[in-house]
Amino acid sequence: MKISLDWLAEYVTWDDEPAELAAKLTSAGLNVEAIEKFETTFPGVVVARVLEREQHPNADRLSLCKVDDGSGAPVQVVCGAPNVREGLTVLFARVGAVLPGDFKLKKTKIRGLESLGMICSATELELGSDGSGIVELDTDLPPGTPADELYGYSDSVLDIEVTPNRPDWLSHVGVAREVAAIYGVKVSMPPVWNSQQSGESLGMKVKIDDYADCPRYMAFGAVDVKLGPSPDWMQNRLRAVGSRPINNVVDIANYVMLELGQPMHAFDRAKLSGGTITVKRSGAAAKLVTLDEQEREIDPDTLLICDERGPVGLAGVMGLANSEVGEETTEILLESAYFAPGLVRATSRGMGLISDASYRFERGADWDMVERAAHRGLHLFQDLTGAHIVPDWADRYDPDRRPPEAVPLRIWQVNRLLGSEIGTDEAAQMLQSLGLKVQPMGNPASSTPNAVNMMVEVPTFRRDVHHEVDLIEELARAHGFDQMAVEGGFRATGEGLRDPRETVLGKIRAWVAAIGHHEMVTSSFQAAGDADALGLAEDDPRRPALSVINPRHGGDTTLRTCLLPSLLEVVRRNLNSGAETPLRLFQIARTFRPAGAKRQDPQREDDLLLPEEPLFLQIGVAGHGGEGRGGVPQDMLELKGTIEGLARHLRLGITLDVGGEEIWLQPGGQWRVLDGNGTVVGTAGRVAPAVAGAFDVDKAIAVAEIRLDGLDLTPKPMRFNAFGRYPAVKRDLSLLVPDQVAYGQVETVVRKNSGPYLESVELFDIYRGKGIPEGHGALGIRLKFRSDKGNLKGKSVDGAIARLVTALVDELGIEHRAQD
Repeated sequence: MKISLDWLAEYVTWDDEPAELAAKLTSAGLNVEAIEKFETTFPGVVVARVLEREQHPNADRLSLCKVDDGSGAPVQVVCGAPNVREGLTVLFARVGAVLPGDFKLKKTKIRGLESLGMICSATELELGSDGSGIVELDTDLPPGTPADELYGYSDSVLDIEVTPNRPDWLSHVGVAREVAAIYGVKVSMPPVWNSQQSGESLGMKVKIDDYADCPRYMAFGAVDVKLGPSPDWMQNRLRAVGSRPINNVVDIANYVMLELGQPMHAFDRAKLSGGTITVKRSGAAAKLVTLDEQEREIDPDTLLICDERGPVGLAGVMGLANSEVGEETTEILLESAYFAPGLVRATSRGMGLISDASYRFERGADWDMVERAAHRGLHLFQDLTGAHIVPDWADRYDPDRRPPEAVPLRIWQVNRLLGSEIGTDEAAQMLQSLGLKVQPMGNPASSTPNAVNMMVEVPTFRRDVHHEVDLIEELARAHGFDQMAVEGGFRATGEGLRDPRETVLGKIRAWVAAIGHHEMVTSSFQAAGDADALGLAEDDPRRPALSVINPRHGGDTTLRTCLLPSLLEVVRRNLNSGAETPLRLFQIARTFRPAGAKRQDPQREDDLLLPEEPLFLQIGVAGHGGEGRGGVPQDMLELKGTIEGLARHLRLGITLDVGGEEIWLQPGGQWRVLDGNGTVVGTAGRVAPAVAGAFDVDKAIAVAEIRLDGLDLTPKPMRFNAFGRYPAVKRDLSLLVPDQVAYGQVETVVRKNSGPYLESVELFDIYRGKGIPEGHGALGIRLKFRSDKGNLKGKSVDGAIARLVTALVDELGIEHRAQD
């Protein structure tokens, strides 16, 4: 919202420079994003008088004139305006003047005669839309007077970010209320039409099909309207805030909207059919032409303004071309209404037609301002168009509407939440300065927890205030956030610091999502047959489950004891809907196990009846076919890499150990997940085909589940290791390994027997095939040795290699394949 300070000063006063005012408004919650300087200036354009006018000898429609521009000697100029004549006072642009559009005037010849300037029309100076002739001035100012003395304008404009809950800030009066509260002054409301109904009839009735769509609709009439340009002061203000002046009727509606925040619409009364305006939904799809001359399609739920022939306006969005005010208009019907925000939003967004009116209506109109804005507009119609206002109107509204209830306020709660020492009188004064009405209650000075000190009536322009905490927020704004005590009276446990474990969980979510996994949010319930489908034994502690005694729905009622069924259900649904594979999914969720460990520090006896609620990280990869190095399934390699990468990222001592007996994973294809102490905290592997089939999943699924609540999530401290000053010695070994020997066993033996200079062990190749005995595989490992005391000698490395090869043969039955 752009706020003109020249315009704002009509309603409120302040004694600061624009920058200081902007800073105070921002502190109060109105974020001023920029302060813009707006100027209307006409360099090189002056008042002039036409001394002579004669026909151009070489053109029938041109005149050759001499004008007095105050420079001393008459200036010759060629003019094409039909209304130029001797004795006329005009606006004259000298050679070198810069006109709107960055057009610099030069000396030129027109039909063979020299022209040293230009006599200007309103459109050429952007002073109006009438380009049919030159501007005729009615002024006694002498020739040579700068045009800026007549039409110059300078203003400062605040560009304010308006939050959706404060539509009252979408007006100058709304911002004036905030300025008044900051500076302790009163708001001067603009004058309105003095409404007194008489025997003269409006001749128009209003019908509303559904008050839920349109709670209020008012219609007023004005006759003997003289259409023309708006006065300069109005045009200047509209331009300053980015609105283009059109004519006095349209400009008045726009001016009042920007002034009071209530959109209105003026219909040409002569173009309306019948004596009834009906507000109703379309009921059928149709095509209509809006004021911007665009044909638009509407759906059956579009809210329309209709006369007896059909639609004349899109309610709350834009009028239609068939009832547009034009040059021939002498009688208007003025609409001021309250439309349902959701309907306006649906129409506006559905058509891609966002107008100033829809922007305000979809945030909620002000019930009381519907009438006041109309009276303000009628006052301006009287003054600026010479109209006669019909002293009769239609006001149709929901008879069941109830005004908002007063909100109770406790000063004890105010000071408790804000950490302040605000008194009852001070609070009442601040709320009243914001336009709220205060009614003292009981003992106003009481500061006990349950004592209501005042009831606050909320005006209709504050659609965001419903509860006591809303009033406390208003007091915080009025009191000043910078005035709050550093140590307040109310502090949450830990003074608002986040639980370190929650911080780590957030990092886990962010990292796993960043590598391409989608987070699942699944139900805490499981189906009745899930335990059987997983193959859980009768004595498995995950089989007993808790059920809801009095379910209020027909879905599952048993709390889950395992996460795997929820993963398989998500996979099944995505595969059935045609999702591309592989599916990469994860969740951080709890299970509920009544047979699990009980609380160690129960506060009540009933706490011992509560289930254990372990927290798990579950990572799944579904439908990832193919094999990786050494024939290992690709999804298993990816899952292993994900767990190891997460451990490195969080600096946690998580490792994988081959083996495991999880019932729903394939035997021989599992890992145990170990913490830094070697304790099992999870499992990983491929879901057994029979288990996946029980859930109607026919794709391979690799899954890991890590219990987080029993895991030390404190990152290991980072340590700096100096770069080696001496070069490393690398040796590659080719080993013939029996199939029953895991690589982890190989690496353990190597590290134990390689001596103090071994820096790293890397598996770089797995091979099975030609030349390799059955039941064996060939592993290629790369060893890196380094000393921090000097260059290693070959015999030191050779000795370490000999020792570790001997250990591999003796302990694991591995054969060293000598390389040629």
